[in-house]
Amino acid sequence: MTDKRQFQRVSLEVNGTLTHNDISIDVLVSDVSLQGIKLQATETALLNLPFDSHEPYVATFKANEDSPVITLYISQLYRHADSRKERVSLGCKVERMDVESISALRRLITLNSEDASIEEKDLNALVDAVYQEVH
Repeated sequence: MTDKRQFQRVSLEVNGTLTHNDISIDVLVSDVSLQGIKLQATETALLNLPFDSHEPYVATFKANEDSPVITLYISQLYRHADSRKERVSLGCKVERMDVESISALRRLITLNSEDASIEEKDLNALVDAVYQEVH
Protein backbone atom coordinates (compact mmCIF):
# COMPACT_ATOMS: atom_id res chain seq x y z
CA MET A 1 0.00 0.00 0.00
CA THR A 2 1.45 3.37 -0.95
CA ASP A 3 1.17 6.35 1.34
CA LYS A 4 -0.44 9.24 -0.55
CA ARG A 5 -0.30 11.84 2.21
CA GLN A 6 1.81 14.83 1.36
CA PHE A 7 1.77 16.76 4.64
CA GLN A 8 4.56 16.81 7.20
CA ARG A 9 3.81 14.02 9.64
CA VAL A 10 5.23 12.72 12.86
CA SER A 11 5.75 9.05 13.64
CA LEU A 12 4.46 8.20 17.09
CA GLU A 13 3.77 5.13 19.12
CA VAL A 14 1.42 6.53 21.77
CA ASN A 15 -1.80 5.26 23.27
CA GLY A 16 -5.02 7.03 22.45
CA THR A 17 -8.77 6.61 22.31
CA LEU A 18 -11.12 6.39 19.35
CA THR A 19 -14.72 7.31 20.12
CA HIS A 20 -17.92 7.15 18.11
CA ASN A 21 -21.05 8.42 19.83
CA ASP A 22 -20.78 6.90 23.35
CA ILE A 23 -18.47 3.99 22.49
CA SER A 24 -14.70 4.29 23.01
CA ILE A 25 -11.90 1.88 22.21
CA ASP A 26 -8.18 1.94 22.88
CA VAL A 27 -5.94 2.65 19.90
CA LEU A 28 -2.28 3.18 19.14
CA VAL A 29 -1.43 6.39 17.27
CA SER A 30 1.18 5.46 14.65
CA ASP A 31 1.59 8.83 12.97
CA VAL A 32 -0.19 12.13 12.64
CA SER A 33 -0.22 15.25 10.47
CA LEU A 34 -2.43 18.32 10.28
CA GLN A 35 -4.57 16.48 7.72
CA GLY A 36 -4.53 12.83 8.78
CA ILE A 37 -3.84 10.27 11.43
CA LYS A 38 -2.94 6.59 11.31
CA LEU A 39 -4.31 4.48 14.13
CA GLN A 40 -3.97 0.84 15.07
CA ALA A 41 -6.50 -1.22 17.00
CA THR A 42 -7.44 -4.84 17.47
CA GLU A 43 -10.14 -6.23 15.21
CA THR A 44 -12.09 -7.23 18.31
CA ALA A 45 -12.16 -3.63 19.55
CA LEU A 46 -13.09 -2.31 16.10
CA LEU A 47 -16.16 -4.55 16.01
CA ASN A 48 -17.67 -2.15 18.57
CA LEU A 49 -17.56 0.78 16.12
CA PRO A 50 -19.30 1.22 12.75
CA PHE A 51 -16.93 0.99 9.78
CA ASP A 52 -18.52 3.82 7.82
CA SER A 53 -20.47 6.53 9.56
CA HIS A 54 -21.69 9.98 8.64
CA GLU A 55 -21.02 11.02 12.24
CA PRO A 56 -17.38 11.88 12.93
CA TYR A 57 -15.14 9.72 15.03
CA VAL A 58 -13.11 11.43 17.74
CA ALA A 59 -9.46 10.51 18.31
CA THR A 60 -7.73 11.76 21.45
CA PHE A 61 -4.12 11.31 22.51
CA LYS A 62 -1.17 12.95 24.23
CA ALA A 63 2.25 13.04 22.57
CA ASN A 64 3.80 12.47 25.99
CA GLU A 65 2.86 12.66 29.65
CA ASP A 66 3.40 16.44 29.84
CA SER A 67 1.64 17.30 26.58
CA PRO A 68 -1.88 18.65 26.29
CA VAL A 69 -4.58 16.33 25.01
CA ILE A 70 -4.99 16.54 21.23
CA THR A 71 -8.55 15.96 20.03
CA LEU A 72 -9.21 15.30 16.34
CA TYR A 73 -12.58 14.86 14.65
CA ILE A 74 -11.87 12.34 11.92
CA SER A 75 -13.42 10.25 9.18
CA GLN A 76 -12.16 6.80 8.36
CA LEU A 77 -10.63 6.40 4.91
CA TYR A 78 -9.49 2.80 5.08
CA ARG A 79 -8.80 -0.24 7.22
CA HIS A 80 -5.88 -2.50 6.47
CA ALA A 81 -5.45 -5.87 8.13
CA ASP A 82 -2.18 -7.79 7.89
CA SER A 83 -2.41 -11.39 9.10
CA ARG A 84 1.16 -11.11 10.40
CA LYS A 85 0.20 -8.33 12.79
CA GLU A 86 -2.09 -8.28 15.79
CA ARG A 87 -3.56 -4.86 15.02
CA VAL A 88 -5.52 -3.40 12.11
CA SER A 89 -4.31 -0.08 10.64
CA LEU A 90 -6.84 2.71 10.19
CA GLY A 91 -6.12 5.62 7.88
CA CYS A 92 -8.19 8.63 8.81
CA LYS A 93 -8.70 12.16 7.55
CA VAL A 94 -8.82 15.02 10.03
CA GLU A 95 -12.11 16.82 9.44
CA ARG A 96 -11.70 19.44 12.16
CA MET A 97 -10.04 20.19 15.49
CA ASP A 98 -10.24 22.85 18.16
CA VAL A 99 -7.74 25.68 18.39
CA GLU A 100 -5.90 24.15 21.37
CA SER A 101 -5.41 20.88 19.49
CA ILE A 102 -4.21 22.71 16.39
CA SER A 103 -1.64 24.54 18.47
CA ALA A 104 -0.46 21.36 20.23
CA LEU A 105 -0.30 19.40 16.96
CA ARG A 106 1.60 22.18 15.20
CA ARG A 107 4.12 22.24 18.05
CA LEU A 108 4.48 18.45 17.94
CA ILE A 109 5.12 18.51 14.18
CA THR A 110 7.53 21.43 14.42
CA LEU A 111 9.54 19.84 17.23
CA ASN A 112 9.81 16.54 15.35
CA SER A 113 10.51 17.97 11.91
CA GLU A 114 13.95 17.96 10.33
CA ASP A 115 13.12 21.42 9.08
CA ALA A 116 12.51 24.03 11.77
CA SER A 117 9.70 25.59 9.74
CA ILE A 118 6.49 23.92 8.70
CA GLU A 119 6.05 23.81 4.95
CA GLU A 120 3.67 26.33 3.39
CA LYS A 121 1.02 23.71 2.59
CA ASP A 122 0.97 22.61 6.23
CA LEU A 123 0.51 26.23 7.33
CA ASN A 124 -2.32 26.60 4.83
CA ALA A 125 -3.91 23.44 6.25
CA LEU A 126 -3.55 24.90 9.73
CA VAL A 127 -5.27 28.13 8.65
CA ASP A 128 -8.06 26.12 6.98
CA ALA A 129 -8.56 24.03 10.12
CA VAL A 130 -8.79 27.14 12.29
CA TYR A 131 -11.19 28.77 9.84
CA GLN A 132 -13.46 25.69 9.83
CA GLU A 133 -13.50 25.60 13.64
CA VAL A 134 -14.38 29.29 13.95
CA HIS A 135 -17.13 29.29 11.32
